[in-house]
Amino acid sequence: MSFNPYLKMQVETASPVEHVILLYEKVIVLLKEVDDCISKSNVQGKINAIVKAERIIRVLNDSLDMENGGDIAKNLRDLYEFILHSLVIINAKNDQKLLSDVIYILETLKEGWEGIKNKV
Repeated sequence: MSFNPYLKMQVETASPVEHVILLYEKVIVLLKEVDDCISKSNVQGKINAIVKAERIIRVLNDSLDMENGGDIAKNLRDLYEFILHSLVIINAKNDQKLLSDVIYILETLKEGWEGIKNKV
């Protein structure tokens, strides 16, 4: 297994906000891969990418500070739960419209975190 030394350094030196952005970037790439796999009828590739995307969403969900995060944490939890539920439907029905909606949600969230990063 090869790794990208630049990416490794980027992850190791990233701030918490940058870690969140990196996770969003990775899950978006994976979901675009799911879309490609659905288009090409690559069932195994679709399943593999969905499983990886689900793991990332669970990490994001588990990292929420529900005690101190207020409405933002609650709203993110609701979105992550919606996304996890949507991944099940996407996997079962190859629903590319729902997949596109999920990607849009994640891209919007990523832009929000990038805005936070730029203000810190």
